[in-house]
Amino acid sequence: MVEERFFSKIGILGMGRMAIGLAIDLALKGIRVDMIDLKARAEEERTRYKENLEEECKAAIKLFGRSIESFPFPLYMHGPAGSPYDLIFEGLPEEIAVKQSAFSALKRAIGKETLICSMTSTFRVEELAKEIRLPLNILVTHFMNPPYLIPFLEVVPSPKTDSAVVDRLFTFLRTVGHVPIRCKSSPGFVISRLQLCLMNEAVRIMEEGVASPEDIDKAIQYGWGYRFPVMGILEFIDVGGLEILYHASRSVSEGLNRPDLLSPKLIEDRFGQGAIGTKALKGIFEYESYEQIKRKDMERLDKQVKVKTLLDEIHHKEGAWK
Repeated sequence: MVEERFFSKIGILGMGRMAIGLAIDLALKGIRVDMIDLKARAEEERTRYKENLEEECKAAIKLFGRSIESFPFPLYMHGPAGSPYDLIFEGLPEEIAVKQSAFSALKRAIGKETLICSMTSTFRVEELAKEIRLPLNILVTHFMNPPYLIPFLEVVPSPKTDSAVVDRLFTFLRTVGHVPIRCKSSPGFVISRLQLCLMNEAVRIMEEGVASPEDIDKAIQYGWGYRFPVMGILEFIDVGGLEILYHASRSVSEGLNRPDLLSPKLIEDRFGQGAIGTKALKGIFEYESYEQIKRKDMERLDKQVKVKTLLDEIHHKEGAWK
């Protein structure tokens, strides 16, 4: 099995949406995990949680057209059992005291080689291990919900974590179908900071009456939703041209009296240097030749057609063009 090449015993701490989503994700790859529920519950409540876990798994099986017979259902555990785990994913509520208390309570389930991966979206890796006497091999693995549908996650290693261990985790994550990136320990990491900017600005646009909530959401679904499956936002800056971002930022910032909408200094500096993107062979990225850029454009166009065809079919059924 997949996990035996990397981690022979895997536990998931918590019973929230992200924890269950990851359990389903790994089960779809043929990996059975222990769902460790440390919270004190009445037997009736535990039975309900166990049944809910099974129901969500069955829904995923149906969604992916898999066979129940071959599906390795996660095991609901009242607490850790047996020998120490090789890998523990922590999916507890975003309260640092709750997480730290759980880590301390797991000392019998944690060995010297146990890798603990917190699925926190906000806490820095240094905070997670603070004030815990037990030595922890800990890092952050921030998945997007639900993990069985979205492959992306950010990994924030602790400075104390052996690079070979991090490499092994990356290989495992890629093997089970995920696309991890490595981040420094910084509030919000990458995806949460980007989402915060977008979500807050969408609400401001709604507050100002620029467009209805429904139309703002359409702008994302039918605009960015069609564009960004095939290119990254920084790649888009280079293709469009840094000079467009520079001038547009100044114009919108002045029009709204919003200094925060001005471009970062890096854009201003590269604009001044003439590093304006693909047309100059350098911008955010550097390019070998115009032939390389042309090939990349054609590859992107081919992907865009495939994405459009699929999304058009999906949205057409929902009556988007009526």
